[in-house]
Amino acid sequence: MIPFYPLFLVFIKLRKFKTVLALEKLWTRIFLPLAGIFFNIEQPHKFPNAPMIICPNHSSYFDIFASLRVMPGYYAFLGKAELKHWPIFNIFFNSGMNILVNREDKMGAAQAFKKSLKAIAEGQSLIIFPEAGIPSNAPKLMAFKDGAFALAIKKQIPIQPVTFLDNYKILKTGGFFKSRALPGRCKVIFHKPIETKGLTQADLVSLRQQVFGIIQKPLL
Repeated sequence: MIPFYPLFLVFIKLRKFKTVLALEKLWTRIFLPLAGIFFNIEQPHKFPNAPMIICPNHSSYFDIFASLRVMPGYYAFLGKAELKHWPIFNIFFNSGMNILVNREDKMGAAQAFKKSLKAIAEGQSLIIFPEAGIPSNAPKLMAFKDGAFALAIKKQIPIQPVTFLDNYKILKTGGFFKSRALPGRCKVIFHKPIETKGLTQADLVSLRQQVFGIIQKPLL
């Protein structure tokens, strides 16, 4: 990140977040091939017009880099509050570019929900890992949390399910800077978007279960 880091800092300070995201995407296009990491993308359906809620499975810290490499458009990540303490990467979360949520704090979770609604109203998509963590037995999925689906229903915007099939092989779970990393090829499946127009909060559980099943099927 050294060649790009000064640019990240400058544009973050200027709050040019679209430029920062474009630089992050460019960085992954340069860095990941140099690291021996390549992608096979299966995308049989068109992406919805932004904004949308993008829901990938979470199997590795590498999921963030993979998302930057393959996800289209302008978006923010909804991430756990601990990210603000990560060295190097915390500038992307302490600046307001992305949204942090502390799920142990009801007040903090409510504030993150409001920020998410505001971002969507401004035309920004959100990437939300609905498992809210990396399972210890990845790629097996953990239970999904409700937040992504509550947001989609509240704003009546589509959900884009995504399955990362191989990210857990590229960077093994084991702690930040403590995991075994390998080069390889990652397959990504963009499933058919799910419309939420007309749905209410009474449909939240069935919507969550539907997305879980769609993401899980290729992993089985």
